[in-house]
Amino acid sequence: MASRAETRSRLLEAAVRTLAAEGHGGTTARSIAKTGGFAPGVIYYHFEDLEDLLVAALRHTSRARRARYEEVLGSCTDATELLARLRELYAEDMRDQGHIDAVQELFRASSASPRLRDELLDHVESWSEFAAAMLQRLVAGTALEGLAPSRDLGMIAVAMFLGIQTLSHLDGDRSRIESLFATAEPAAILWDAFAGRGGHPADK
Repeated sequence: MASRAETRSRLLEAAVRTLAAEGHGGTTARSIAKTGGFAPGVIYYHFEDLEDLLVAALRHTSRARRARYEEVLGSCTDATELLARLRELYAEDMRDQGHIDAVQELFRASSASPRLRDELLDHVESWSEFAAAMLQRLVAGTALEGLAPSRDLGMIAVAMFLGIQTLSHLDGDRSRIESLFATAEPAAILWDAFAGRGGHPADK
């Protein structure tokens, strides 16, 4: 028999998969239960209501992806290496679109849910702090260290990424992100030359 923690984890994963596949409008206790293979009543044993489950699912998937990004990016300080690793992580996200599509659906639903809106703001803030830390490592030891408003730049980076994801989610065109990575490559190489850093990861 599955433990309470295991059942809760299954519920959270089922909620994410259902949001990605059915959209927020089609995400009900019944559809989540069908996705996870359990009775709808199980949801209300672990969560107060559907909104409680969706808020917890957002927190769950965000923390999981954040941990994965931290693992892969580590203490990377070269812009070209950072960009290459980000590209790999995004490709990984695309192979399993559950996280990205689920978060987009929750953004859509947040206008009618103050609780969900607050959780999404925490989600954005967390990723902005992460982006700011990466940017701070890039400027460390350069003339821009201490001058660049890394927190603001982190928020801009996340806002831009979310905006492109939103457009991609609406029309299904996943090429925008790839185009963004391709456009950023020359700038990354120039930055590493300016900062006196390593260059392309293939050369290491």
